Amino acid sequence: MTTLAAKLRQEPGIDMKRLKLGTRLMVETESAVYEMRVLHQELCLVEISSSDPQLRQPTVGQFVSSQLSSEGPAGMTPACEIPAWLGKGLRMYLRFRNGYYLSSAVQGAEVKGDTWHYSVF
Repeated sequence: MTTLAAKLRQEPGIDMKRLKLGTRLMVETESAVYEMRVLHQELCLVEISSSDPQLRQPTVGQFVSSQLSSEGPAGMTPACEIPAWLGKGLRMYLRFRNGYYLSSAVQGAEVKGDTWHYSVF
């Protein structure tokens, strides 16, 4: 039996643990644009800034997971969480020293190296 997380990992996406140190990402969501730079592969540490007022200044944080949310009796709850994965239609879940941050659904992502770039979706 295939889990929802396994099915979502088969869709186009980015495995954050496979990105090399210094790789940059541009991520567009329904409500903001984010720029990230990989600081540590295995821990998924990134320096992130955004058009979202909460993240205007470059801030170091940890990319924890992507979440598919569903409406429940208590409001929005994660129906599925995929560690270290960035996927279209999923919400980014980030951890900072002063708390957590959940973005709106991802609509587009581009990975950038020193001399190349690749639009994932």
